[in-house]
This record gives sequence, C-alpha cells and structure tokens, in this order.
Amino acid sequence: MEKKKRPVVTKLENQYIEEKTLENIRNKKRKKMIKRRTTLIMVVGLFFVSLLVVPLFKNQSQLQDSRIEQAEAREKFESLEMDQEKLNYYIGLLENEEYVLKLARSEYYLTKDNEIVFSFPEDKKPDHLNVQDKKGSDQETEVDEQE
Repeated sequence: MEKKKRPVVTKLENQYIEEKTLENIRNKKRKKMIKRRTTLIMVVGLFFVSLLVVPLFKNQSQLQDSRIEQAEAREKFESLEMDQEKLNYYIGLLENEEYVLKLARSEYYLTKDNEIVFSFPEDKKPDHLNVQDKKGSDQETEVDEQE
C-alpha cells in the first residue's frame, strides 16, 4: 500500500478558510444539482416532443397511403368511365333499328324472305360481344385479385 503524500502547502485553520471551503463545496453541489435538473428537464422535454412527433409521422405515412389509394381509385374511375362511354355507344347502336336487324342476321342467322346465309368459321364476332368479353375477363381478374 502506498502512503498518502501530505500536501506541501499547509492550510491555515481559521474561520475565513472554513467558510470559503464550505462555499466551494456548496457551489460544486449546486452546479451538480443544476446539471442534473437541466438533464432531467431535457429528457422530459424530449419525451413530450417525441409524444407529439410520433403521431405526426404516422399521419404523414397514412396521408401518403391515402394519396396512393386515391390515385389508384382515380385510374380505375377513368377506366370505368371509358367502359361506360363504350357501353353508351353500343346502347345508341342498339336503339338504331337497322343495326339491330343487321345484328340479328349475323348473330342468330335470321334472314329476309328468299335470302340464303353462308357462315364461315373465320367470321368476326359482333362488336358488342367483344366488349362483353373484355368486361367479363376484367371481372374475373378482379375476383382473382380479391382472393
């Protein structure tokens, strides 16, 4: 064990020195307490700030997700509008009596008096059937996506 070295300078033992020593000790304790309080206030402040910031980030991500969903819904709405326009066009055609007669002749092989119909395998489907086929395949893919 090492011996403690005695200080070379000797202390005077009087009331002034004792007061100054006690004052220095109190100042050190006071500074220590101030540092602790400041640290505690900072930690508590950061805690409350984080309580406010976390929901802000959550709301930001929800807003981004809703914007993406809105863009997807807008695209779907535009495609449905286009389909609606096509269907309205074909409704207009079906209101035309000449088109209905032509359609009945081609699809159901109806004829006028003394008329002969020749059907070939490579005959094209009527326009309205193409639209219905596209709609049916779109509905099937939507059902597959939902599953």
